[in-house]
Amino acid sequence: MSLYDATAVNPVVISFDSKDRISGTNTNFISEPIDLGVNKYDSVALVSCSIPKSFYNVPTNYNKFVVSEVVSRTITIPVGNYNKTNLVSTLSTLLNSGAPVGWVYAVSYPGSTAADTLKITFAVTGNGAVQPTFIFTTTFSPFRQLGFADGSSNSFSASTLTSKNAINLQYILRAFIKSNICKNAQDGILEELLNIGQFATNSVMYYQQFNFDMNTRSFNGDLVNSWNFSLVDGFDQLIELNGISWAFSLVFYHRNNTHELHKTDLKIKNEERLFAIEKATQTIQREIETGINFHTNIANNGISLSSNVDLSGIDIKLPQPLYPVQAFTQGLYKNTDENIPEIKYPEN
Repeated sequence: MSLYDATAVNPVVISFDSKDRISGTNTNFISEPIDLGVNKYDSVALVSCSIPKSFYNVPTNYNKFVVSEVVSRTITIPVGNYNKTNLVSTLSTLLNSGAPVGWVYAVSYPGSTAADTLKITFAVTGNGAVQPTFIFTTTFSPFRQLGFADGSSNSFSASTLTSKNAINLQYILRAFIKSNICKNAQDGILEELLNIGQFATNSVMYYQQFNFDMNTRSFNGDLVNSWNFSLVDGFDQLIELNGISWAFSLVFYHRNNTHELHKTDLKIKNEERLFAIEKATQTIQREIETGINFHTNIANNGISLSSNVDLSGIDIKLPQPLYPVQAFTQGLYKNTDENIPEIKYPEN
């Protein structure tokens, strides 16, 4: 069964590229006008997309946190891509630069011969009784990269502090394409990209649609021919691609409602089946009641089944068995007295 209805209009696939925009940036832009003509499109879905993984794992606005010592100061990590080794080295330099006189910080990560805990350890000497505190007050701080919780204050104990969580240098594990091209979609999400974290830095993340039915959105036909598209992370923050464009394709089509008709037909057939079962049940019930009434009438009229009574003219309907076996109807009331004739019931 086809997902689209070609009798209304044929599906059309349109390619978009953030470099071909009329305004905005590569991450958040207004597309150039697209001529869809006079159509009956009511659905839109992402076909595929390719996104360069050119964003940093410590980008602008995600690179600052506060360290409270004798006074508070802000640590600003230079934007860029980091691994465990150069991140530890950079943090050590930044913490010691501008630290109170006599304070010395040491930052370490488990060595190659030790178990990898995925956590960074901070130590300080020359601080006396004062224990510094790392403060990650906003979503924009590098709490994920350093292994701490959002909005947390983390004080040293006995002059050491270890990351509360595993460090995350793949801080964007999933991305969302948002657009006003779709309506009735939660937060305007056109598609969720769950596999972006598995691609290496400076590679190209590619996504191919695998379920058009589930991932189709209602097309917003109120807008004429130009729409806004943005690429955001799991915190709804724009992903900075550092000047490199990304591309994607959308399919526009008229959704086929044949599956709804098929569902209605199945519902009607099921109702008919249930009605037939109920009718058969009522018929069996009547036949059972007929048999009971027959014996009751014989008793009420004073007819003795042991007497010589001619019942051959009586139309007797015995209840049919519930199972497909031959009913035993002959000699039901057979008397052992040879002078009294046997009562025989006609077969149904």
